[in-house]
Amino acid sequence: MRIPAAKKLFQTKQQAKKDNKNILLLTHLEDCSWCYFVINEVIAPMTELREYTDKLIIAQIEIHAGLSMVDFDGVQIENNDFADKYDIDFYPTLLLFDAEGMLLEKIVGVASEDTYWTDLDKKLEKHY
Repeated sequence: MRIPAAKKLFQTKQQAKKDNKNILLLTHLEDCSWCYFVINEVIAPMTELREYTDKLIIAQIEIHAGLSMVDFDGVQIENNDFADKYDIDFYPTLLLFDAEGMLLEKIVGVASEDTYWTDLDKKLEKHY
């Protein structure tokens, strides 16, 4: 399954409130091999499993000059500026937000291919 692009986070926040879900955002670069590992081996499979989709809205943000989105506050922002706002300077970075758009967790990089999914699960479980 294709991971939806986060283009309108204000609307995503409203949906998360309505559905009582958190928001998991993957920030990545186009030519990042570790980003593709996380996309293909972790995040894409998560979008097909109810144990995650029942609790999370999952989306992705490609960090690239010229791409823009609507932030949680309803303000148009460039994707690069979104990354700066959340001090993202290494990719992939996963951001877990509550339904109010408050940052709960920030998972930077890939420490281990073998334990990435398990480590992510532990962090997500703290917020259910």
